[in-house]
Amino acid sequence: VSAQQSKRDVSSDMDRETIAQIVRDTIREDPSIIVEALNLYSENHVKDTVRKHLPEFLSADSGYIAGKNPGAAKVAVVEFFDYHCGFCKRSADFVRELTQKDAGVKVAFREFPILREESDTASRYALAARAQGKYQDLHFAMLAENGIVTEKRIQEIAGKLGLDVKKLEADAKNPAFSSIIAGDRQAAQELGIDGTPTFIIASLDGDFVEIVQGFRPDDVKAAIATAKKSR
Repeated sequence: VSAQQSKRDVSSDMDRETIAQIVRDTIREDPSIIVEALNLYSENHVKDTVRKHLPEFLSADSGYIAGKNPGAAKVAVVEFFDYHCGFCKRSADFVRELTQKDAGVKVAFREFPILREESDTASRYALAARAQGKYQDLHFAMLAENGIVTEKRIQEIAGKLGLDVKKLEADAKNPAFSSIIAGDRQAAQELGIDGTPTFIIASLDGDFVEIVQGFRPDDVKAAIATAKKSR
């Protein structure tokens, strides 16, 4: 029995050696196989990571969700943004349009303050504005600003929008917002997101996922169309 087992082991080793040599020869002949394999691995990793974070991204408790009919939408556009990002400002009208015109899409706003200390303050005020039903109003108003959006300027904007500024200022100090922002930063790191704006387009079942970095509205629209077909 041991002799038969030894024979099988030798045969198995030979098979492995033969296969390994075939693999090496194939890679030498066509190195692009390695690139394709790495790309596939990367795509699958991104999909898995987005699926893991999608419930969090689409939670109104940790962010803000907007859309023509968000409860019925089957495609999500998740935007990571910074209030001092020039291309985020340029994309504002496009994002606003997504929330108003396509009932099949909902937009998840994720705070990603990475450019300035004032960006963190702006994100806190935006999150605080949810309690007064004014997140979008304050969000787009701050993005419309030129120059540095200071806390004083945010309060001036909020007052013009009809918010209770004293309540807003107090609510902005909520320690839970630190956890929300830290969570978004962690998720961004896992996804390799290091700039703004970044858009994640995903079907709600996670079957389709695409990340578009920068202000590329045509690419976002194309990804939305593909996501709708994947359902």
